[in-house]
Amino acid sequence: MGGRRRPFWVEDDKFWYLVGLVATDGCLSRNGRVVNITSADKHYLTRLRDAMQLSCVVSAKPSGSGATAYQLQIGSKDLHGQLVDIGLTPRKSLTIGPLKVPERGFTDFFRGVIDGDGNIRRWIHPTNGREQWTVRVYGGSKPFLSWLQEELERLWSVQGGLHEEDSDGRHHTKYTLKYGKLAAKVILRRCYYKGALALERKKRLAERCMATAVGWSKSKTVANRSEWEHWEYTRINRAQ
Repeated sequence: MGGRRRPFWVEDDKFWYLVGLVATDGCLSRNGRVVNITSADKHYLTRLRDAMQLSCVVSAKPSGSGATAYQLQIGSKDLHGQLVDIGLTPRKSLTIGPLKVPERGFTDFFRGVIDGDGNIRRWIHPTNGREQWTVRVYGGSKPFLSWLQEELERLWSVQGGLHEEDSDGRHHTKYTLKYGKLAAKVILRRCYYKGALALERKKRLAERCMATAVGWSKSKTVANRSEWEHWEYTRINRAQ
């Protein structure tokens, strides 16, 4: 007879952040025992391991480009089973769909999504010379990104676009969920709160975006403007 599963438990914020990471930049083993997270940043995986008080080792592995990557392999049948119950599966990148993420966990979950397969970008508009920001999430599963889009609009009243890359017939179709201007700022303000476990370089970008005092009053990407106006009033008064 097999032994009883050893329970896997971490605080709610760390657990849902981990779910977001695994959903985008991790994988489940087929044997039901291991959860793997890969990153080019060894220090980040070490911080993640220590924050969850795990004893596993961060090890090097070859990446597809030939560069060195690192992996955190969490050996836990219980965690594996919890993630399957939420909706994750082995070899999920093209088949992942809506997940069972409660409202209380969505903020931390979506920060994990951004840190895993997302992008925070700043540039200067070539016409008006103003600072611009976008938040993007990439993936190979349209149902998953469509679900994210619907949840972000339902919970945070932000609107974004889901874009499809042209396929050359040799590769799987890729999709991008994109949020610009005010919507990006609302998302980052919610996700990268003080003390949140996060990938440091993306956290710095998020903080820089949140500190931006650019006039985006005409942006139509946020439906609930009263909450946004309250945030801006608080930010301006704290800076004085």
